[in-house]
Amino acid sequence: MVSRSERVLHWFRSDLRVRDNRALGAAAKRAGELVLLFVLDERLLRGAALGAPRLHFLLGCLERLAVDLERRGQRLVVRRGDPRRLLPELLREWRIDAVTWNRDYGPFARRRDAEVRSAAESLGIAVDTHKDRVVFESDELRTKSGTAFQVYTPYRNAWWARFEADPPLVAAAPRLPPPVAAARGEAIPSAASLGFPDAGAELPTPGEDAAARRLDRFVGDALARYAVDRDRPDLDGTSRLSPYLRFGALSIRACVHAALDRARVDRAARAGAQKWADELVWRDFYHAILAEHPHVLQRSFRSEYDALEWNDDASGFRAWCEGRTGYPFVDAAMRQLAATGWMHNRARMVVASFLTKDLLIDWRRGERFFYQQLVDGDPASNNGGWQWAASTGTDAQPYFRIFHPVSQGERWDPEGRYVRRWVPELADVAPRFLQRPWEAPTPPRDYPRPIVDHAERRVTALRRFEKVKGAGGGDGASRTKSRRRGENLDLF
Repeated sequence: MVSRSERVLHWFRSDLRVRDNRALGAAAKRAGELVLLFVLDERLLRGAALGAPRLHFLLGCLERLAVDLERRGQRLVVRRGDPRRLLPELLREWRIDAVTWNRDYGPFARRRDAEVRSAAESLGIAVDTHKDRVVFESDELRTKSGTAFQVYTPYRNAWWARFEADPPLVAAAPRLPPPVAAARGEAIPSAASLGFPDAGAELPTPGEDAAARRLDRFVGDALARYAVDRDRPDLDGTSRLSPYLRFGALSIRACVHAALDRARVDRAARAGAQKWADELVWRDFYHAILAEHPHVLQRSFRSEYDALEWNDDASGFRAWCEGRTGYPFVDAAMRQLAATGWMHNRARMVVASFLTKDLLIDWRRGERFFYQQLVDGDPASNNGGWQWAASTGTDAQPYFRIFHPVSQGERWDPEGRYVRRWVPELADVAPRFLQRPWEAPTPPRDYPRPIVDHAERRVTALRRFEKVKGAGGGDGASRTKSRRRGENLDLF
């Protein structure tokens, strides 16, 4: 029987909420006194992977979590340092009996957690970890032969079969025991003090309450039309919940149940609810891929594509980053990213295809740029999306299906609202020429002409992919080169 006199430390990471937090609930249940700790990892703060939008949003979530905990008679203890060294020191100093956390699945986080676990257990401290970031972990879903899934559709079928047989519940906020008096932290730092004075983007309101409001609004308003509107970046037809899921201000279980609950009471919302829930399954799928195949953060999932020939095109990459490619739909998306730290999913697919199939630039460069710029930058989803678009990943877009940057805009931004919002230089271009302004009788002077010819680059891309396919795989040289690019810090 667990003693209620235990001192327990819950280590917050990507679970910045009180409601439906599995490890926090377990800590509250067993503790007589409780420490709630968040560590700003110095390795992350010194690295180039953490962009300003994500840091600003993270700090905002911490501030709101601290306020919420104070209302509940607790406090958030924030420290800076290397968790591998800091956690054991604090566990000893505060005489902790048990430590809890929710599991992460990237290779960096798993090595970090293994070191912390080893140090804690060597001190005689119990370690209690929980599944929280996903609905199902990779080892919970297996093929009939006992191997991990590598294709989405059978994974999805197995996911739903398990969910329907034993749906995970959404837990209420636990009653929190009092804090350990000796456990003190530092003030939550400002972004400026950490070297990020400007977010560089208009970010969503951070925190658990804001996440709950956004979920309620989406389920109540947009979910019914989600299956129809989800590919339209000119509409507010998606959930915009990815930043909250990234930092755990909202649980994935709450999202799935909210969609299914709406579908049960509103027949018109069933198609939208199912489609959105399937997108959440994709999120679990990519986390499973990362857990089973951590090499994807450095190399192609499909090793033969490590031998692909990529262009070293600094000016093309810069034009892509700055939204100056001359293709309005691509440029609107990249400018949306710069202004908001977020990009619509359809636009993400198109700009990724453009970088890898039109500019013929290595997908890893785009992945790293997105990871820096996105407020919802998540190693598993970001990598999965980029390798899907580049046709190098698991269950990826076939290499011969290449998005046309003009027809994609004409189809998914039919009235041009998305382009006109983000590319004001085209405000006066007639609708029929908006996605191809170079064909207008008087092309706009202050907007660039296309930096590449899509038809020509499509042919080149097909030849390069067919060459690799014909050769039967890579020669290992590009795999060695990609390892030297540095590890993706998958902490936040």
